Amino acid sequence: MSPVAQTDAVATAETQRKAAKRATLATLRSKRRVEKEFTVALNDGEDPVSFLFRSIGAQDYDKLITKCPPTRDQQANGANYDINKLAPLLLARVCVEPVLDEAEWREIWDSPDWNAGEVASLFYAAGELCQRGLELNPTEAG
Repeated sequence: MSPVAQTDAVATAETQRKAAKRATLATLRSKRRVEKEFTVALNDGEDPVSFLFRSIGAQDYDKLITKCPPTRDQQANGANYDINKLAPLLLARVCVEPVLDEAEWREIWDSPDWNAGEVASLFYAAGELCQRGLELNPTEAG
């Protein structure tokens, strides 16, 4: 990074810190669920389709994982959950458009027309949305 760009970045961060106000319970309660909209071209040469994902709460996410313990083979390979059970459950909860239930997501997950990378990319996008952290910017006091 050039010295000028570095100076600009520091100035921007400083301005943001000075503009920040202290969090209150009311401001913390006003936080909205994280959403992510994206498009995917399912087949070459066709128009892309869109998805809208909305995160679920930490407790709900943990309950889903608890419902899907790994098989012995998965556990032996270090897995913390059964991805084949968790993925359709999570996608049914996180994907708000299109609306598909668990059975419909399971049909896609198990379909021979969808390869492992394709279904996994949807699952990982849902998981990342539910586990994404906040951007914590240190202040002068910190």
